[in-house]
Amino acid sequence: MHNIILSDFDGTLTVRDSLFAFLIHLRGRRWLVMHMLMLLPWLLLMKMGLYSNQRAKERLLYSALKDMTEAEIDHAATAFAAAASHDIMRKDLLQNLQHAAQSGTEVIVITASPRLWVEKFVPAFTVLGTELSFTDNHFTGRFATPNCYGPEKVSRIVEHKPELKTSRSAFHITAYGDSKGDREMLAFADEGHLIR
Repeated sequence: MHNIILSDFDGTLTVRDSLFAFLIHLRGRRWLVMHMLMLLPWLLLMKMGLYSNQRAKERLLYSALKDMTEAEIDHAATAFAAAASHDIMRKDLLQNLQHAAQSGTEVIVITASPRLWVEKFVPAFTVLGTELSFTDNHFTGRFATPNCYGPEKVSRIVEHKPELKTSRSAFHITAYGDSKGDREMLAFADEGHLIR
């Protein structure tokens, strides 16, 4: 039996959302408030189901990252993880996952946040996340993959480990999540744990 642990990142391995924390680190709190106000019409449409969560997130990230190269974004992500890791990580769960990984369990962090900064927080684990699209070394304002949320999490897990399609019974999967975006992943697992 092959043991796998799947864990969401924001709100599960962290105590708060890393997207907003990253944007505050990068641009400041005032910038974030002003841009959230500018995005308010799109956010209201999103809440009404008339605009996708993905497009709203792409707009916000493009506002923050459009003038930066991929290397500059990567450098900012490294600095963000170094500065914020102590404050935002849920240390008890992180230590449990690290211990499991040291004992031979495969640990996969799967998140709707961009993989680019999440992997800086958990370098010992595999990270499957939303991928940013770059052209001429600059963020295009689009994602290169679908927003890794809800059913997309299960799709990405199976894409990463195709054996799950044919030999599901050979795996014991434990999953940790905290929101409706993790429901499908928790249902897919043999053991699903909802973090409150």
